[in-house]
Amino acid sequence: MKHTIKTKKKNIFIIGAGRLGITLAAVFATKQAQDFKVRYIMSHSDKSLIKAKKIIGKHGEKIIFTKNIAEGIKDCSIIFICTPDDEIKKVCDSISKNAGLNLEGKYFIHFSGSKRLEVLKSAKNSGAHIASIHPMKSFASIEDSIRTIGGTVYGITFEKTHLSRESVETGNLIKNIVDSLGGTAIEVKNEDKALYHAAACVASNYLVSLVDYAVGINEKIGIRPEDSLKGLIGLIESTINNIKKLGTKKALTGPIARGDTGTIKEHLDSFKKNFEKNDYLLYKVLGVATSKIAYKNKWINKKTFEEFNAIFMDN
Repeated sequence: MKHTIKTKKKNIFIIGAGRLGITLAAVFATKQAQDFKVRYIMSHSDKSLIKAKKIIGKHGEKIIFTKNIAEGIKDCSIIFICTPDDEIKKVCDSISKNAGLNLEGKYFIHFSGSKRLEVLKSAKNSGAHIASIHPMKSFASIEDSIRTIGGTVYGITFEKTHLSRESVETGNLIKNIVDSLGGTAIEVKNEDKALYHAAACVASNYLVSLVDYAVGINEKIGIRPEDSLKGLIGLIESTINNIKKLGTKKALTGPIARGDTGTIKEHLDSFKKNFEKNDYLLYKVLGVATSKIAYKNKWINKKTFEEFNAIFMDN
């Protein structure tokens, strides 16, 4: 759905030819009808630029792959900063200090989930509009990300000054960018970005750690990681499908959901025999959290809930 802002063809300058930058460039380049056009991709690395050009292919014939940051700034009204988080402020400050660059009226957008708008303060002080767009998506593989980016949810943040014309236009612009990527936008307050990003890390990064933890438990009893992962992936996928259908609370299954304290005691007894105490701390922490869900669902009574807590605390 198009948001109410009159947008002509706008040139985009992507700073950073990593997984995110290349994915965004490729998606915009392959779209036939859009309000936005990637004009430049910049990186200090020849290797990254060569890779970007190869992946984007024929659709990127009109894109300029460059190591010169100034030419992209001069020719583009929208600047995407797709560098690692800790580099965003440095890049923005470097551009702002260049006396030969006029930033008035341009849009500086960073793609960090955790960094606040303040990292773009130098651009704002030079007359630019600032915002951030964060895709709730894992970019482990560029090719896969290009193929699956449609339907992604994006956390967007922009300055709101009593619904001023500039605020409305900036908000509508970044919503239109998300629309062009085939995504959905949700607004995240600037002061809430760290917690918003923490939630994303738990759901994505910590999921990887959790599955690795499960694989490690099986490896302790002689099951090869590749065999273990094959079985666990099927379980994970069915669980994800249940979450989609039922939500996080009602999708819960297993011994805690059933109030089976005896099974949990057996788990912990086996951990004691085969692992150091610190190696099953995560299991206990997650057990406490899971018992809270079961109790809130009214699947276990208060007595059973307290028994679970005692089991996890005592072992």
